[in-house]
Parts: sequence; structure tokens; C-alpha cells
Amino acid sequence: MNHWAFLPLFGRALFLPALAALALAAACSQPPSRTEDLVIAGVDLPDRELSAYLAATIESNRAMPASAAMRGRLAMTYDVNGLPDAALATYAQAAALDGDDFRWPYFAARLLADAGRFDEALAMLERALAIDADYAPAWLRRGSWLLEANRPEAALSAFEQAGQRGAGAEADFGRALAWSAQGNATEALPQLAAFAEETGHPFAHRAHGRALLALGRAEDAHLALARGRAPVPFGWSDPHAAERRDHMRGYASFARAQALSGEGNTSAALAVFERLRTLYPQDRCAADEDFYFACNLLNSTSIAHARAGRAQEAIDLARQGIALRPDFTPFHVAIADHYRQTDDLPAALRHIDRALALNPANGHAHAQRGRYLFGLSRPDDAKPALETALRLEPEKRTTLFYLGLVEAKRERWREATERFERTIALDPDFALGHLYLARSLAEAGHLDTARKALATAAQRGAEPAEIRTTERRLGELEAAG
Repeated sequence: MNHWAFLPLFGRALFLPALAALALAAACSQPPSRTEDLVIAGVDLPDRELSAYLAATIESNRAMPASAAMRGRLAMTYDVNGLPDAALATYAQAAALDGDDFRWPYFAARLLADAGRFDEALAMLERALAIDADYAPAWLRRGSWLLEANRPEAALSAFEQAGQRGAGAEADFGRALAWSAQGNATEALPQLAAFAEETGHPFAHRAHGRALLALGRAEDAHLALARGRAPVPFGWSDPHAAERRDHMRGYASFARAQALSGEGNTSAALAVFERLRTLYPQDRCAADEDFYFACNLLNSTSIAHARAGRAQEAIDLARQGIALRPDFTPFHVAIADHYRQTDDLPAALRHIDRALALNPANGHAHAQRGRYLFGLSRPDDAKPALETALRLEPEKRTTLFYLGLVEAKRERWREATERFERTIALDPDFALGHLYLARSLAEAGHLDTARKALATAAQRGAEPAEIRTTERRLGELEAAG
């Protein structure tokens, strides 16, 4: 069984046989010492930002041709920016310049695995482990690649090695995958269930569902597999791999544009998103592979338009995304929020329900569902949605606040008071929390405490009109005595 082929990979490409052979042989050759040894690639790409960065990195290598660090930096740049042939050859050069650096054979092994060449990846990984056998993520990857090579017994041993080196729950999950691949679903099931519950990851839910099916528990399996429908990429924790992302130029631009969008600078964000969309057109969102970045880019562009006040453009882009990939959960979450902003709560609710059908462990989506139901004057339905959200994402201020509003709507003043007290314990400066605490306390008959809470709300900047409304209600309750 192929456990890992579903993973969408950024920049996956076919390896040229000549370059692959060069890469595998170069580590045993003499260290490169001439600038002519440099592998030159990508300097004429349409992504000018990436081309400029590659050109500068190549020039640095020309200035220091015997530097393993510079050669490795060039290899990482090729690697994470979708030039695997050049990366593999350049990693081999870096390893030839410094045979004691674990990263170069390790990253080369990952590239080989990305191309589906698991036997070669495992051989390259052996070189890395000969340098540093204590790096737990390498053992996790060894285990997963051995599963790909249909060697579950060896995979189990690799995951056990990872556990001995501190991999914890991930090693337990890996062992369970190996047991499942051996046909031992009974032993695998508790670990698969625990990891799926802990992480909520769709791949873990799918693995759990397959084990349940193997044990004949079809109804439970159906639920687990439904939770695993979302096409979210799975990866092991890997601090070394994070080093490569510093050299990712298309993705770095994307991350920066997301930050700009979140900060409210939507014009600058959209300029970057639109440039990237010429390089990663939205049709790729419907592809079998490499869809994840294109889908995320389209979704982020939609969200930026919404933040800029262009609700219809935002909705149109999200609809295009759903048409391309209807099982991509973020599209449904985003379009639901777009509809909320246009006061179309029934449409918002339909899409958030679809998002939750795809990924029932999405705490944010449960919270949004609760808010939409509250807006539709359905507090009894909103409450369980918000409670589920709070269980998945404990102590979220906004969720607690809406639970307080729900209880107030139901005139359950003690419960409302408890929710608002927890809300302001998390954020003492939250003016609305103090205001609604004052209202709940007043309705519960605690007028003196309510006045103190109202004074705090005023100090924290609550709207004067809201303060006056609450003061009038306090007066009415006091007069009714």
C-alpha cells in the first residue's frame, strides 16, 4: 500500500537521468575547485525575483568556489524553488566539499524520495545517518520511505529508532502505520486513533479509517475517512528542513503578501498575489499534483479582495476555486466569511457546513458556524457548535464571548456571567467583555458588581451609547427592586 503518494509537493519535477547520475557519483569525486563546476540553472525564469536571487547566489559561489556552505546554499535555493535536477547535483558538490555536513546528503535523499526513487533515497539517507545517527526526523523519513518500498518490517525498526531519539507521538504514529502495513490493524488502531484525535490531520484520519475497515468496523471507518477527505499535506517535524525555506523566493513573496493582507495593506498584497498568479495559474489548483500552492494562492487573493472591501470579487474568486477543487476546505471557509460580510448568513452556513464535512476537526469552522447560527437567531443550535470549537481550540477569546452571548440570549445569566468572566480573564482590556459581563450580572441581580464591571468597560473604551443603554437597564432593574 502506498501511504505517502498523496502528498502534494512544491516544485516537483522530473529528474534528468544524466544529472541524477552526476549527483550520485559526485560525492565520491574530488572536491570541485573551479567556477566551471557550478551548475547554472534558473537565471532566465519569468519570476524575476527568483532569477535575481539565483544569479546573486551563483556569483557568491564564483567568488568562493571552495566554500561548502555557499555551495549548499545554492543547492537549497535550487531545491525549494522547483529546480530539483540542479539541486541534486549541487548537493553532491557541497558534500564533496564538506563530507561531515549531514544536511547535504539528507536534503539530496529527500529530493530523490520526492521523485519516487525510494531505493536511491534510502541509500543516500544512509550517508546522512553515517554522519549523524541521532537526528530523529531522518529515522521518521526512513520509515516512511521503507513503507513506500513495501518493507514494513524495516520501517517498523526505523520508527522505533526515531522513538528512541525523542520523536514521541510521531514515532508512535509511524509504528502504527508499519503495523497496519503488516496487516496488524488491531495493534495499530489505538495509536492511529490517538494521533488522529491529537492532531486532527486528515492523513491520520484516513490511516485510522483504513484500520477500522480492516477490522470490519465499517460505520466507524466511514466517519474517520470522512474526516480525512481534506487534501492537506502531511509532513514530519523537521527543523533541518526549515533551513531551506529561507531560500524560497516565490513562497517567501507569498508569505510576505499574506502578512501584508493581514495588516490591511491589501494593495501591496494583491500586487504580489497577482504577479505570483501569472507564474502559478489557478488551473494548477485542479491538477493531480502541485495543486496546494496554487489553491492557497487563489484563496489568499480572494481573502485580500474581501479585506479591501470588494466582496463580489472575493466571492467570484472563491467560487472559481471551489469549481476547480471542491474538496479544498479553505475555499469554503473563506467564501462563508465573504457571505457573512454581505449579510447572507444562510449561504455562509451552507459553506461552513461543507467545510466541516470535509474536515470535522477544524475548530475555526465550528466557531464560525456558531456565530452564523447566533446571527440567524438560533442560539440553541449555536451553543453546541461553539462548545465543539472551544474543545478543539481551548480558551479562544472570541468563542468564549459568543458562548456568553448565546447564554445571555437564552437568559441563562449565571452561565453567561461565567463565560464573560473567562473572556476578560484572557483579555482584561476587552471592553465588550466587561460591558456584557455588566449586563449579565445586572440581570442576575448583582447590581453593585454590575456597576463596577460597567465602570471598567467605560475605562477600557466601550462605546458611550452602549454604556448609556446599560446604565438605563441598571436603573430599571434597581427601580423594580
